[in-house]
Amino acid sequence: MPNLNSGVYRAGFAETQESYEENCRIVFATLDRLETRLSNQPRNIYMLGPRITEIDLKLYTTLVRFDAIYQQHFKLMMGSIRHNYPHLHRWLKHMYWKVVGVKESTDFKHIKENYSKSHADVNPKAITPLGPDPDIEDWTEEDEQWRREAERDSEGLRGHM
Repeated sequence: MPNLNSGVYRAGFAETQESYEENCRIVFATLDRLETRLSNQPRNIYMLGPRITEIDLKLYTTLVRFDAIYQQHFKLMMGSIRHNYPHLHRWLKHMYWKVVGVKESTDFKHIKENYSKSHADVNPKAITPLGPDPDIEDWTEEDEQWRREAERDSEGLRGHM
């Protein structure tokens, strides 16, 4: 996932239009691939299956910041997780609402202020943006039904191994 995790920085700190555009496209191509991966495995709760892995944790740290700060701060305006990537959005909501300790260790005020006040070359007036509101959308009954079905499917698979 280096095309995503460090790609946001390569786009955001690009010194030429060409470099920015190249890296911005790489970021969104990577998001497209991740979205496709999840859409092709609709019963996977995590990126690689029924169990959380290091990939999920690394991806979470990027995606939780994407709509909140990366999108506007690093000029990644070709889409948002919330509106353009439904499978990644559900995955992100699951990580935040259902994985013990994740919500408790996510501080949106700190995330936004850290970026908006520490990069004078990107944001010279250090203005911290509002939104999105809410930071993470609620976990819905539809989401919970999907999670229960996915867990039931993964239990069935384990029974046949």
